[in-house]
Amino acid sequence: MKILVCLTVLIAAAVSQNFNGGDASWYCNILANEDCHTHHLEPRCGTNNVTYRNMCALGQAHCFDNSISQQHNGSCVTIVTTTKSPQEVIHGSEVILDFSCIALSHRECTDVVGEKICGTDGITYPTFCEYEKARCTHRNLHVAHLGDCSA
Repeated sequence: MKILVCLTVLIAAAVSQNFNGGDASWYCNILANEDCHTHHLEPRCGTNNVTYRNMCALGQAHCFDNSISQQHNGSCVTIVTTTKSPQEVIHGSEVILDFSCIALSHRECTDVVGEKICGTDGITYPTFCEYEKARCTHRNLHVAHLGDCSA
């Protein structure tokens, strides 16, 4: 069953390059199962002027309504006097990817036979987990194809 789930994730990542290089539904399905109250309190102000408990909660809000992004760190103020430029707003997909990267940094990847992924950087990653960890520091990385890069 684990191999089937991994294969589904790999195919989704390879085919649906629509969420900062990955599949939005995959990231959002994982985030939907998170209990955001178990994560540190780090208020984030959403572009809808709602204060979210942390990146997890803001990410869940973005998955529910993709127009919600991060306006700034910290609580929202009652009266917003200035409008942020699009360059100053952190897109919700970036918040979700950042949250996923923090979670991955505390996790060890386990080898799964036949799970190799060739990245667009020409590196063969032994597992999807290792590929995702590499994406945390190389946001332009995508899946070139499943399997070894030399194939």
